[in-house]
Amino acid sequence: MNDINTINWSELYAARRRIQQRYRKIWNVPIDKRYASVLFKHGFDGSNILEMGAGSRGLQRRISDWWPSSSYKSYDIDTNTKQDYYKLEDIEGQYEMVCMFEVVEHVRPEVAKEMLDKCFEVLVPGGLLFITTPNIYYPPNYLRDATHITPWCYDELGALALMTGFELQKMYRLYSDSFLGKLTHRMLFYPIHRAMGIDFAKQIIMVSKKPENA
Repeated sequence: MNDINTINWSELYAARRRIQQRYRKIWNVPIDKRYASVLFKHGFDGSNILEMGAGSRGLQRRISDWWPSSSYKSYDIDTNTKQDYYKLEDIEGQYEMVCMFEVVEHVRPEVAKEMLDKCFEVLVPGGLLFITTPNIYYPPNYLRDATHITPWCYDELGALALMTGFELQKMYRLYSDSFLGKLTHRMLFYPIHRAMGIDFAKQIIMVSKKPENA
């Protein structure tokens, strides 16, 4: 990856406004339990799947259980882990799904844009991109990790996808708790959360699509 700044900030601002027209506030973003439930809801068996920033390749085990006819490839810069690709430019093939879980917050915006450009390149028309990142409205989940570099608000993450050429399919806040915990947060603490601008959902996930005619 190079250090050329590929972010046009006026374009980012305009794209961010487009996302805000759909999700005016963080509270307008619907809730789902986990990234796995979102992936399973939108994905399908028989797919070629690429994971970016794969780490221990834990997603591969889930995929083999859900979709035994799918194939899995991985990319990560950590050469101490077993991956299919260690350099962005070496990634080959065409994929129906690309997953990037808890990665974009670890890099500068221009590097994140370069990674999304690669995702767009290797996805087939109609292919799906799944990205999770800490919800900045739940500050501890971002601030507790010293390796985090860039906080991504839901509207800026969506804007980055639009700038890359993707169509935004869906955005979710991820929150899983016991029935009592959910009831407490949604009924009792919800007005307090809104007044303070602090959410109880720790992550957001974005589902984007490469246009069919791309």
